Amino acid sequence: MCSKAKTPERSIRIIEAIRNRDGANLEELDDTLEISRSTIHRHLQTLIEHGYITREGEHYHIGLKFLNLGEYARSRKCGYRLVEDAIYELHEEVNEECEFIVENAGRGILVYESYHSESRYEGNNAATFKDSATVGTYFRLHNHAAGKAILAGLSDERIEEIVEQWGLPSRTDRTITSRDELRGELDAIREQGTAYSDEEFARGLREVARCVNDPLGNCVGALAVIGPTYRMTDSKFTREIPALLEDHVTTLEAKIESEYLDDLR
Repeated sequence: MCSKAKTPERSIRIIEAIRNRDGANLEELDDTLEISRSTIHRHLQTLIEHGYITREGEHYHIGLKFLNLGEYARSRKCGYRLVEDAIYELHEEVNEECEFIVENAGRGILVYESYHSESRYEGNNAATFKDSATVGTYFRLHNHAAGKAILAGLSDERIEEIVEQWGLPSRTDRTITSRDELRGELDAIREQGTAYSDEEFARGLREVARCVNDPLGNCVGALAVIGPTYRMTDSKFTREIPALLEDHVTTLEAKIESEYLDDLR
């Protein structure tokens, strides 16, 4: 690897180490990374100067510059901007947790989320969902409905790359861990348009999702409804929520197409 590639890679590794440790001092980074102490220190100083890292006493933490960039990334595409209203409207109708997830480097990242009124996240509701502490969380794509909806919209070659990179680890005894089983489920999703997760991500949770496509047929992300099994009964899980999702995704795709055509004019 050439030196030009090593420089950003080292900065990325330092940033990720700080994030994974919820803050770290120089000695901890030196013990964690196979990078010289002096090199780590130089990278830290540069990252601090540009706002990506902040220092509090002897410990380094992630800086707010990432919030600035994250908000830009979240609002850059019209599809992402329109999702905020779509989730609010869907939440008002179903009164369950609603999510919009986008594929990023082979995983799903949570871009918008609402909460059920009885959620453990006190104070979060449809009006405040974008301030949720879980926005920005990464997920494996194979073990929940939104991820499978996204995978179904990708080519077989891309799916194979993602599985090769991230594997198919189990979260519950219902998680898909076989490539053949995953292929079969993705074929079914492509045919019916709706993806399901029945306690595959977490015991006691069910999820229904649909891919949101742009006018060119590319998957922008997946809109999902999640609820506990005691509220997400069989009829709600297999009929009511899928029908509502289809209506809301159709409306959202029409709005995205309208903005896309306006941009071309």
